[in-house]
Amino acid sequence: MPSFHLPHPDDVQKEIELHLELRAKEFEAQGMSAEQAHKAALAAFGDRGAIESEVQSLRGDTLRERHRRDRVGELLQDLKVAVRGLLRASGFTAVALLTLALGIGANSAIFSVVRSVLLRPLPYPDSQQLVQLWTDHRARGRAEPEWLTPTEFFEWRDGNSTFSGMAAYTSWGPDLTGSGEPEALGGIMVSGNYFMVLGATPALGRLLSPADDDARAEGVIVLSDALWRRRFGAERGVLGRVLQLNGESWTIVGVLPRQFRPPLAVTPEVYRALRRPADSRCRWGCFVWRAVGRMKPGVTFAQAEADLKSIARRLEGEQPATNAGVGAWPIPLHEQITGPTRTPLFALAGAVLFVLLIGCVNLANLLLVRGAGRARELGVRAALGAGRGRLVRQLLTESALLAVAGGALGLLLSLVGGRVLGSLVPAGVRGIQEIRVDGVVVAVTAALSVVSGLLFGLLPALHVARSDLMGVLRNAGRDVSGRSGLRNGLVVAELAIAVVLLVGAGLLLRSFLLMQQVDLGYRSRGVVLASIGLPRARYADAARMRLATEELLARLRANPALRAAEVTDLPPLSQGDQDITAIPLGQPKVPGRPEGIWYRAVSPGYLQAMRIRVIAGRQLGPDDREGSPPVGVLNETAARVFWPGQDPVGQVLATAEDSTGLRITIVGVVGATRQDGPNQPLKPEIFVPIDQDPQRGLTFVLEPKRDAETAVAAFRQALREVDPLVPVATEPIEQRVAMALSLPKLYALLIGGFAVAALLLAALGVYGVMAYAVSLRRREIGVRLALGAAPGGIQRLVLGQGGKLALAGLGLGLLAALAVTRLLTRLLFGVGAFDVVTYTVVPLVLGAMALLACWLPARRAMRVDPLVAMREE
Repeated sequence: MPSFHLPHPDDVQKEIELHLELRAKEFEAQGMSAEQAHKAALAAFGDRGAIESEVQSLRGDTLRERHRRDRVGELLQDLKVAVRGLLRASGFTAVALLTLALGIGANSAIFSVVRSVLLRPLPYPDSQQLVQLWTDHRARGRAEPEWLTPTEFFEWRDGNSTFSGMAAYTSWGPDLTGSGEPEALGGIMVSGNYFMVLGATPALGRLLSPADDDARAEGVIVLSDALWRRRFGAERGVLGRVLQLNGESWTIVGVLPRQFRPPLAVTPEVYRALRRPADSRCRWGCFVWRAVGRMKPGVTFAQAEADLKSIARRLEGEQPATNAGVGAWPIPLHEQITGPTRTPLFALAGAVLFVLLIGCVNLANLLLVRGAGRARELGVRAALGAGRGRLVRQLLTESALLAVAGGALGLLLSLVGGRVLGSLVPAGVRGIQEIRVDGVVVAVTAALSVVSGLLFGLLPALHVARSDLMGVLRNAGRDVSGRSGLRNGLVVAELAIAVVLLVGAGLLLRSFLLMQQVDLGYRSRGVVLASIGLPRARYADAARMRLATEELLARLRANPALRAAEVTDLPPLSQGDQDITAIPLGQPKVPGRPEGIWYRAVSPGYLQAMRIRVIAGRQLGPDDREGSPPVGVLNETAARVFWPGQDPVGQVLATAEDSTGLRITIVGVVGATRQDGPNQPLKPEIFVPIDQDPQRGLTFVLEPKRDAETAVAAFRQALREVDPLVPVATEPIEQRVAMALSLPKLYALLIGGFAVAALLLAALGVYGVMAYAVSLRRREIGVRLALGAAPGGIQRLVLGQGGKLALAGLGLGLLAALAVTRLLTRLLFGVGAFDVVTYTVVPLVLGAMALLACWLPARRAMRVDPLVAMREE
């Protein structure tokens, strides 16, 4: 490469002096004296200092431009040489591009998900100010956050000094009738300032306001964009239209924009104001509202938390009967929404990063072998005058070209992979945080490509450049570097990383297999769930709800298409949060004992239909009806919690300490059931007769005699005969069980797939190094065989060398896995971070693959012809 120097000032001055001398001679030739000629030459020349400076600048620009062209030309030359070299080595290029595309693409895809879900702010103005508000009952034995009572909400809203607004909301399931087919809608009741707190604006009309919260105000609703388009064809004249929801008239006043997503697991289709009457009996101890608040500008979360906790302490003193031990539990809204996905996504990100690292290590080894194979070529270049820096640059150019091409392919793969990996995120989170590839993801992909190129290209380039290239020429092109330590070290690192990934995948796979074997405690196949909601307008009192339930059950049980039909208000795997206060009468207060119990209202034959086994006492029966003493059946978890070491049958569970609460006599105990899924903890539960506690939301459990379609048709016919305006949703229970296992299954499959890729890459790395080692020692092996060495001894020699590398990699990997897999604890079920089965199987599998990768070159070494090997030069 030509050196770059700016012109020296003395050179410019000499040129100016020469010019002045020649000009002066011209004037002397015209008859001037020498002195006059010199003065005339100076006058004609002009400002010497300015011209000198300008000439200096022009020459500098010219040289710099020439230097730039030279550099560009050299770069283009390096690129041409790199392209030709990679095209010649088509097999190596294809393997390298595939490895990089998969590694970079997977990392780009998972980063697009992590960025969308965890790093990007929520889609609300100043979203960092939003806080989810809960009450804290941990002092009373409840580990989960609890909703607020209406009175608590008003006390928090009116008594705080750190929030600019608080909004409450609760679920609402209206049935749309009167126009077209009846339809069950997903709705929500919100306080009038709900949209103000979230910073939402209407796409059409107006949104709810605090004035709409007045119980005397006209009933108005706001539609979601999805419902507006689906049901009303995006008609702009929908404003002012009156709908019949649960038999009541509601006027449409606005439509939300398409991009608005409330911070809820399921996006509602219709919104109405709470319109809570002033004389509502739901005050203290009635947890029916959720709440979200917006902190004032400049207020920190710690300040807001302290503010709410001070209000909670005041309420403890004022209402000790209901609020003793009840605190405030605010959670930043972003953490509330995305928190459950944080550990799984980071675990998956670590897995794909390990795959990329293994791929880079593998490519580094391939480049080392390829560089040794090109030793003669590089030696010729060095002999022709190429410096080591130029050789390193040429090799790095090839690595950079591979990295850029692999990164481009990886970016294309990430567009598809992002959708697959995005399915790991719950639908509710995906609805709020849209997963997409943006400029930041592209920039990170480019950075990954550059870093990957440096990771797999720099060490091999430096290693080859430091080799004795002239010695290679003297030894007929054979690699004389004698440095195998770097290649061996890379293989050990590759194996160690693969062990960590395989152990993590093994733990997740073991967890998933154990989940599948969990006894849920109830029937998980062979029944269909049919859910309906009885509208409040037509079923205003318990008698009407009870009558409709009995009529439906009677018609279903008489239908020849059904073997059995029962009903509950909360079927398994509903993720419902339905609990009541539970006080075991006659038992001393125990610190930390839960004061609540999850309850389910069921028909008398429900426990038998769902095959929930009875441990003690009896099931619910036909005589447990309205007017008879309240009874209930506990699960064994509740029996241990409230009456440890005692027989709970005949005991009484109260829902309040005073006479206002129910007194439920326990008539039986059933086995513990995992109603929330196989990987969820057991909860204390009680089953009560639905006739004593009629419900509007009902799910019928249908056992078909033939098939599910016939059972669903039978249910629809019976429902039309009882109330044709009530919509129904049906679902086989197998589908619910599969959904409960879908995310753990997907985690195990994805990380398992990455682990298999890591296993194959590690095996290829071992094979490449051992195959190259055999090729280097081909003459030595020929000499050994010629001197009488047995082929078996040669095989043991090669296997021993590979075995040492495998043992070192396995040992380091197991030590690293012990530390890293502790981060997976929250994702595991039934196994610990140190699982003996996993830590035994993984080394055996990886060790077997490594030995196979060593055996193939060893087998080739046994077949070396001594005469041919000794003649080779």
